Amino acid sequence: MEIDILSLFPDYFNSPLETSILGKAIKQGILSIGIKNLRDFGFGKWKQVDDTPFGGGGMLLMAEPLVRAIRSIKKNDSRVVYLSPQGTLLTAAKSRQLAQFPHLILLCGHYEGIDERVIDSEVDEEISIGDYVVTNGGIAALVLIDAISRFVPGVLGNQASAESDSLENGLLKGPQYTRPRVFEGHQVPEVLFQGNHKAMAEWRQRESLKRTQVRRPDLYLRYLYHHSQDNVQNELSRNPLSHTSSWGQAAIVLEVNKVKRAKHFYCKVFNLCESLEGEENTLSLPDENKTQLWLWEVGRKEKGFITMSFFFYYEADFFNFLKRWELCGGAVHEKQASPQGTLLVMAQDLDGHTWVFSQKNKTEEQRRAFR
Repeated sequence: MEIDILSLFPDYFNSPLETSILGKAIKQGILSIGIKNLRDFGFGKWKQVDDTPFGGGGMLLMAEPLVRAIRSIKKNDSRVVYLSPQGTLLTAAKSRQLAQFPHLILLCGHYEGIDERVIDSEVDEEISIGDYVVTNGGIAALVLIDAISRFVPGVLGNQASAESDSLENGLLKGPQYTRPRVFEGHQVPEVLFQGNHKAMAEWRQRESLKRTQVRRPDLYLRYLYHHSQDNVQNELSRNPLSHTSSWGQAAIVLEVNKVKRAKHFYCKVFNLCESLEGEENTLSLPDENKTQLWLWEVGRKEKGFITMSFFFYYEADFFNFLKRWELCGGAVHEKQASPQGTLLVMAQDLDGHTWVFSQKNKTEEQRRAFR
């Protein structure tokens, strides 16, 4: 993979790119990293590359020197990335994506940024390493190079470590241990010594989920959202109206217009006591799996709709629930009775999500009455 850096401070990169994993990859020819000084493309005796912006403010990097620098090294398969606080947040998924490009050009900003016309004409995408400001774009470029290089074959001695690292599956990595087995009274969990690989994998997943929920609730919510979406779509593609029980998901994330309105609706229809409304954005449904319902407020933008199923053991509960659903503003669209005696109702909540409610009747007469 080839990476070119455009910066006002080319010497800034020397030490980081000569040591550790990156240094080895460059020596082995796996990575090729070039550094260009933006001042080489400046104007006049002093190689001017910056000027005062129209309308006031701090100094900006000028358009012409930057465009000339980019075009001097740009190829047909190049991707130009500007390191900017206004860019897309760098993630493991974005790093993996960028590692697929044969040639990256990293433009490092300085001062108050760059002339917008450079972005319009030359930059393919802007990337940010976080919601904070650093003294120059070189810091961000080094972070990006390091994150990308992990996904370039041959850079890591064990490529599997890149696949199993924290954030690669959307979660933080759980606790890890090495010798001794007991240190200052703290013992390594027994499950790691039992030789049961399935049990160890399940333990690691549980610990990973718990750690992410506590330390990075934003990541946890995003993980639950994508996980529930994937499971729902898989279930629907197999059999869209044959559910007779809940899917056993630990949590479901729903995109809603207003969290307060959605919480009020679900507390009413599921008969949840007021104390359960205290946990912000979260409700515990009264199914046998104690499914957590996470409400994600997205306003009026287009939502990612999903479908859920819910099973009732008792007929009275089933019909009383449907009455509450409609009284609280929900819609009931379709009713069916299967040959096996299962009553099925398809309904929508206030935000357009579809719910499939089911209950197994005892007699043919009841099924006919239901129709």
